[in-house]
Amino acid sequence: MDADDEQRIRDILAAHTDLWIRHEMDRWGAYFTEDSDFITHRGIWWRTRRENVEGHEDVPESVLAQKKNYSQEVVSVRELAPDVALVHTAWSWPDHVLPGQDSASDRRGYITLVMVRRADTWLIRAAHNTRVNGLDDFTPPAT
Repeated sequence: MDADDEQRIRDILAAHTDLWIRHEMDRWGAYFTEDSDFITHRGIWWRTRRENVEGHEDVPESVLAQKKNYSQEVVSVRELAPDVALVHTAWSWPDHVLPGQDSASDRRGYITLVMVRRADTWLIRAAHNTRVNGLDDFTPPAT
């Protein structure tokens, strides 16, 4: 992997994030391989591009309106093998209000991606989304 490959990956993920913000999920999904895996921050495991797209399409209208606040940046790109890259991104979603709630929270997290080169482009083969402080809704049992 050379600097051009890394820049292509960064450019692809910038376009990918833009499509997610605009909720153009079919175009967003085109950046995944057909057999891609996606594990959500809640632990849902989608095992195909279609499952991933359909799962991400199913978003309440109140959340769609907030997507404009979302941002994501590539933190690292590392070659694992020829034509295979490990990518970490950091995302931020300030002022996020869950459906049925009144108060906003600033959400952030990381996504780990395995990307593969196919022909002249890079596609996402696997993704795992993890929220920072993702257990903020967990109340430990009283001792």
